[in-house]
Amino acid sequence: MTATNSKSQLLSLIFSKDGLLSRALKNFEERIGQKEMAEKILEAYENDAIALIEAGTGTGKSLAYLVPAVYWALKHQEKTVITTNTIALQEQLLHKDIPFLLKTMDIEIKACLVKGMGNYLCLRKLQELQDQPLLFSTEETKEVQAVERWTEKTTEGSRSDIPFPVAPATWEKVGAEAESCNHVKCPHYKNCFFFKARRQAADSQLLIVNHHLLLADIEKRRRNPTQESILPPYQRLIVDEAHNLEDIALESFAQRFDRVAILRLLARLYSETHPERSRTTLLRQELSVLQIIPPRLLQKLDSDIPAQKRNCQAALETAFAHLIQFFDTGSKETKKRITDAIVESPFWKETIIGDLNTLAEELQRLSQMLKGVLDDLEEFEKASFYEKLSFHIMEVQAIIQRLELMAAFLEQFTLDEPKEKRVRWFETAGTNVALVDAALDISSFLNEHLFSQQRTSVLCSATIATARSFSFLKKRLGLVEHEAKTKEEIFESPFNYAERTLFVVPTDLPLPSSPDFLEECTKTMHSAIEISRGSVFLLFTSYDMLQSCYRALSQSEISTRYPFLKQGDLSRHLLLEQFKKKEGSVLFATDSFWEGVDVPGEALRCVVIAKLPFSVPSDPLYEAYAQSLEKEGLDPFSDYSVPQAVIKFKQGFGRLMRKKDDRGCVLCLDHRIVKKNYGKQFLKSLPATQTCFAPKEEAFKQMRLFYERTKKRL
Repeated sequence: MTATNSKSQLLSLIFSKDGLLSRALKNFEERIGQKEMAEKILEAYENDAIALIEAGTGTGKSLAYLVPAVYWALKHQEKTVITTNTIALQEQLLHKDIPFLLKTMDIEIKACLVKGMGNYLCLRKLQELQDQPLLFSTEETKEVQAVERWTEKTTEGSRSDIPFPVAPATWEKVGAEAESCNHVKCPHYKNCFFFKARRQAADSQLLIVNHHLLLADIEKRRRNPTQESILPPYQRLIVDEAHNLEDIALESFAQRFDRVAILRLLARLYSETHPERSRTTLLRQELSVLQIIPPRLLQKLDSDIPAQKRNCQAALETAFAHLIQFFDTGSKETKKRITDAIVESPFWKETIIGDLNTLAEELQRLSQMLKGVLDDLEEFEKASFYEKLSFHIMEVQAIIQRLELMAAFLEQFTLDEPKEKRVRWFETAGTNVALVDAALDISSFLNEHLFSQQRTSVLCSATIATARSFSFLKKRLGLVEHEAKTKEEIFESPFNYAERTLFVVPTDLPLPSSPDFLEECTKTMHSAIEISRGSVFLLFTSYDMLQSCYRALSQSEISTRYPFLKQGDLSRHLLLEQFKKKEGSVLFATDSFWEGVDVPGEALRCVVIAKLPFSVPSDPLYEAYAQSLEKEGLDPFSDYSVPQAVIKFKQGFGRLMRKKDDRGCVLCLDHRIVKKNYGKQFLKSLPATQTCFAPKEEAFKQMRLFYERTKKRL
């Protein structure tokens, strides 16, 4: 194939029943939706437009957007950035779909997976560890040695390629970071894994990234427009799993002051328990060997900086102790929004603000001391031994930068002036506590810094429309201003939902607000497991409910007949492997298993959705955004909660049918979906399935009949 093929010839050549795909795939079936989706995307390329596409499961959306991207690269030599949310999809694109397509089309273009700097091994840091073995503990020694052996074999130097676990503390010592990178001045620059990857990205036509990296690149371009960005220049963008983009943008642009993070940073500078691993100690040792340490510098390294580090730590513990006391956080994990009433309270004004200001001042004071150390070292800049000091200097510079960012955050956080479209909260998770300042609405930011910068933007997912409308997505992502050049399309799944899926809602269960709901849910789940003979996903909206149902069902005899698996006991990958291997398994899962999980065939015959996935009303982001909508005269529930829950529900529903021959029941235990007026939006958003909305005994009867009927067709 060549770039001179016309659009119609190209798509027919690839997608028709006698096309290239049919010759390359044994069980190929022509999918009209796939070809039409490719046509819409190619039109968006040609017309510098935006395409919003919902493609039901089985449409084959990956190949539908890859073909236009490949064609455009051949014809116009332009890059396309393809961003996804999940690692699984990135790997599928890079290692399966793109190689298959290029081989099938008999063409050559370059594609690569672009990762952030922190994903790569830093050869300079590794050398320093080899030169300074005291930098790591006895427990870390084996890991570091294993990393050294791996370095001799790896070509990519990426953390995800390491075939053994590496503790976060160990990786922090060997991972690359922008603050301590010396770029071309580094003696390892030519062999640097990160810069090799960057050169590969500059030479590739298809760049595969995740949403986090895409947003990090946008922010870096915005803050430093004259500096080199993470991604090479591009004007064609495909956003797969687009329903996740807003949440990840809110998370990415939120600012955090994290207790554990600051303690690690301070310990990196000086540690009372392991002073031999501290940066100040290592720098002092280097200078002592060179016999050049001035008395004033000795004073700073031996006394002033360790003392100031202790001052910072003391101020940190005082501030967070008072915050914990103020918010009375008894549970292990909680979020408390900082409201106007809190800001006006005497304890906040007199104690909390004073604590945070003191902490900011102490961090700034430590930063100034470290700058003084760097000033003292400048007198050796032209000396022959200065190269030996450069590693330490870059590490100190990195620490200074982070200290100043943290101090600036605290100074901004203590301001009483209300910030439009922002929310602040205090959160606890285990032993860690943090302060967070986040944007409520990133639509204007995405419009200005992402979509307005692109000639073509394609946003697709199996679940981005609500009640067959894209209005919610367009408003949330800032696409409303691009209405004139935006094209929308919904491609239905080619799967036979009408015959192979039964959607069941028992209408006589208590409401989720009832004290009897949990007990009745557990009984209904028990029956569902029996009827489907296991192979069930039990999807929850909270970990507390998951635990309660798991405890109750584990005490029942049913747990002896069907293997129970629970999220949190193993990694997601291992849980799925166990689920697929053990016939009749039952998986208790929450948020991360509602999407991006693929279990085709008889291994999954039933999906139980415990409750409609509405946002928690007390969540700081939701609470603040609800108030913002009310000020605009809008209804937070109908304008935000319902559309958001519909998209989430569709994701959970979509776990069942992954291939055309799959079958099963989706059982929703929350009858608000059929009894409340807003339930129509949920139902309208689902594929056309068989339904049973009836009291549970009738519902169970219909489930049994469904499984018997569809079993005969296997």
